[in-house]
Amino acid sequence: MDESALQNRLHRIKRRQYLILALLLIPNFILLGDVIGLWFASVLAASLALIGFALLTINRRRNRTMAEQ
Repeated sequence: MDESALQNRLHRIKRRQYLILALLLIPNFILLGDVIGLWFASVLAASLALIGFALLTINRRRNRTMAEQ
């Protein structure tokens, strides 16, 4: 396999891992909502989602910038 095929495969594996992590975290937030209250748990989940989106955006921009150089 050449380098680009391996990079594509690695990228697909990373995306699959992130999806699995997200699917594992959802039940934990539901249980956390029972313990600390649904309002606080939903605010916490929304803030973590925004932080995750920001990190994803920064990572993709950095990768795109590195690829152009």
